[in-house]
Amino acid sequence: MKIRSSLFAILTLAFMLMFTACHARNTAPLPEGPDYSQNRYWSIRAEKISHPVDVFFVHPTTYGPPANGHFIADLTDKMLNEVTDRDTVDWITAAFSGSCNIFAPRYRQVNIAVMKIGEAEKKRYMETPVSDIKTAFKYYLDNLNDGRPFLLASHSQGSNVMQLVLLDNPDLLDHDKLVAAYMPGWTFTDKDLDELGLELSESPDQTGCLITWNTIGPGGISPTVSEGAKCVNPLSWNTSKKEFPASMNAGAKIFISPEKTLEVKHFTSARINNEGALEIPTPPENIAKQLNMSLGKEVYHRYDYDFFFHNVAQNVKKRCEAYLNKK
Repeated sequence: MKIRSSLFAILTLAFMLMFTACHARNTAPLPEGPDYSQNRYWSIRAEKISHPVDVFFVHPTTYGPPANGHFIADLTDKMLNEVTDRDTVDWITAAFSGSCNIFAPRYRQVNIAVMKIGEAEKKRYMETPVSDIKTAFKYYLDNLNDGRPFLLASHSQGSNVMQLVLLDNPDLLDHDKLVAAYMPGWTFTDKDLDELGLELSESPDQTGCLITWNTIGPGGISPTVSEGAKCVNPLSWNTSKKEFPASMNAGAKIFISPEKTLEVKHFTSARINNEGALEIPTPPENIAKQLNMSLGKEVYHRYDYDFFFHNVAQNVKKRCEAYLNKK
């Protein structure tokens, strides 16, 4: 029995070493890091300051598979930058641009394939985007903000990265200047909120709070919803678990392709379910068949902002006004 156990241990170790070596051979060198004093390392860097409030926006994953060993995005990849700007950064920040000056850094995001590897390996890869966004946020505060109040905004990987930056560097965030933090597409727990020193939104004009949600349909299982996930309903802007009607939906603005957008007033109702996800009814078939469902059936992660686009835009305006009226 001892011989069999020893043989099993030796074979297991050999397999692990072989896997590690193979993985190392297929992993590309780390791409060069950003210099945020240069405009080319910003998707948007407001040159004309036309609002009394800024937003610092961290975009979601736009670097998809196959990774082919390149698990960290190269910031000199012009096509990736163009698609990121056009299909994601410009799209989401349009909900904020009516009220805020936009500052959206580029960063060495991880490929979506990283989300499928082991936690230890994932943590190692995440060090790069976290380092970039920490540097970008510090540069923004020291050189671009000029003392203005600001919002934080993000989605998906961007929310995860910003969460890690703030958890690891709590002194970076000036709570007195924070209007609100819109960070959907990732899990925030009570422990996270306590360590961040932030409360969830409980009213549409509350300031200094955090707003997060993860959109699914009936039976949807989202990989971004973990145990203990908290949620704010973007129809009511509170944590009530009652269902709020589609009549409260000011309008969806749904990205289908660079050439096609769907604008749908009163698009959907929404409620917070027992797992802390934002649950909506399955969209009408004529719309559902056009959606990107890459994360699984009834997982509307890609559309966290889209389905509530005009509610977000209206709410950003309301919170900015509430903050400025207090000063």
